[in-house]
Amino acid sequence: MGYKKSFSEVDSKYWGEYKVRMSKAQGVEEVKKIFSMVTAEMVKEIEPKLNPIYGEFSGDFEIDINSEKKYKVATKLTDDPLYVELVENSDLPAILAKYAEMAVNKKTHLLGKEDQENGKKIVH
Repeated sequence: MGYKKSFSEVDSKYWGEYKVRMSKAQGVEEVKKIFSMVTAEMVKEIEPKLNPIYGEFSGDFEIDINSEKKYKVATKLTDDPLYVELVENSDLPAILAKYAEMAVNKKTHLLGKEDQENGKKIVH
């Protein structure tokens, strides 16, 4: 299946810095924030009319370990015809999935690390 639009140039612009920021992330909340912020900025550049948001604790794009695609999108976007067209006619879903996969992997790594550290701190 061919895409009508490709945003690989926009993806390339954000991917390098995203990888560096993820590698330096110290906690799960930081990972969530980086994913939400970078994906919102990227989508805003692709389609400014969508105006996705991100905040300290939530945003229009969030990682979701339990979903098949590893991220979820706010209803205000999934109900917007502009976003629906992007999802159906471009490589945006594949780009978002790539970013989400890195975030989920980092989150899983940090959760495992926290469990190990918590086990070490218990002293009797």
